[in-house]
Amino acid sequence: MFQPTGTDLSRPTASSTAELFRDPVSVVFNLDGYQVLSACDLPMGGRRVIAAANSSEAACPDCGVISARVHQRTRQRVRDLGVGGKNIELIVIKPRFLCVEVACARRTFTQVTNQLGFRARCTARLKAAAVEAVLDEGMPIWRACARHRLGWATINAAVVADTLTIPDPDQVPVRALGIDEHRFARAKWFKHPDTAQWCRVEPWMSTFVNAETGHILGVVDGRSSANITRWLNQRSQAWLEQLQVVAIDPSSAFRNAVRQVLPAVEISVDHWHVVRLGNQMLTEVRQRVTREVLGRRGRKEDSVWAHRMLLLRAGDRLTDAGLHRLEQVLEDADFEQVAAAWAVKERLRAMLAAKDIPAAQNARIDFEMAVAAADMDETDKLAATVANWWAEIKVFIRTQVTNARTEAANTGIKHIKRTGRGFRNQKNYQSRILGTSVRQTRRRRRIPHQQGLHAQR
Repeated sequence: MFQPTGTDLSRPTASSTAELFRDPVSVVFNLDGYQVLSACDLPMGGRRVIAAANSSEAACPDCGVISARVHQRTRQRVRDLGVGGKNIELIVIKPRFLCVEVACARRTFTQVTNQLGFRARCTARLKAAAVEAVLDEGMPIWRACARHRLGWATINAAVVADTLTIPDPDQVPVRALGIDEHRFARAKWFKHPDTAQWCRVEPWMSTFVNAETGHILGVVDGRSSANITRWLNQRSQAWLEQLQVVAIDPSSAFRNAVRQVLPAVEISVDHWHVVRLGNQMLTEVRQRVTREVLGRRGRKEDSVWAHRMLLLRAGDRLTDAGLHRLEQVLEDADFEQVAAAWAVKERLRAMLAAKDIPAAQNARIDFEMAVAAADMDETDKLAATVANWWAEIKVFIRTQVTNARTEAANTGIKHIKRTGRGFRNQKNYQSRILGTSVRQTRRRRRIPHQQGLHAQR
């Protein structure tokens, strides 16, 4: 809606000195670059606020020449944050200036401010509030749309644009890097064009996290060695040289990728996953022995099945009552193999809890002796895995660098996926992940605000 040139062109505008002493209504409304002219209640609820631009001159966006000649004043209805618990119908009066440069092809142009950009239909502070609701509060976009009265595409575009302002990984100092994978979506089945057989595909994503702060640095498709190598090769040489330790799961693909790009960097295997392998070994032994002794799977009347979770708990952290129940399970002669597997698992935990390398070496001797005494395929397989990853285990014992913050980041990623009821667009999915992570890290005051521009590759 436009208002032709006339007497309204002489509308007074606030100078730079007067802007410091705004009227009370403008102070309450607090819209930078504008002065409130009038405000009233609407019959159907809400309020109408009419604000005029303060500046009396502006620069042409094409030639940059400052112009103070007003062609007409534009009345524009825009979306804005509510005031006093009520929605606002904001009408902004902006001047349309004439370009005074004769050689410029543009004749007229409207004023552009920080809150209202070119052809903007909502204020920047309203978009910022919507982005904060999505990334900080974990609110789904459809609910943010209902709260701020904006469209889904508008809020999603603002979230994606906010991702471009997060720090570039090359500008974030990282001493310890964590790498882990998570499943992006449900498994899918497709028919192979050549063999006509149905094949299962699980879409995975790999996450790179600062192991000290929990800041997610990047997300790539897949969990293969090639994808990990590609992301590491995109980093600057200075960033790679400052890396000291990389924490990973017992994954050969991750280890091969790190060794290929960073041969001098130490690799620490996450101890939680090694303990998990020990618990998995104990579970397999219990299930096998139960089928051999009872001829069926375990039931709740079977002591070894009823206390299956007790077997997996840390033996040095059990209460007296828990130790008493555990002794009754392990003293059963029919399940002596389960007792041997439990002893191997506890020796493994003691080895990982060692304070230094000599203590870990002694604990490994006890672990190997327990494996030899057990003499089972499951324990031998676990011992082979420990031997294969012994160098990385020693790095963990010496540095104590784990994937704990990486696993915590994956938990947050899963929450984002559940909140969004899944994501079909991977760009939107990565925007939520990176934007949420950097805001959480900023709240912990570990990295400064907007160190640089980072577009997710």
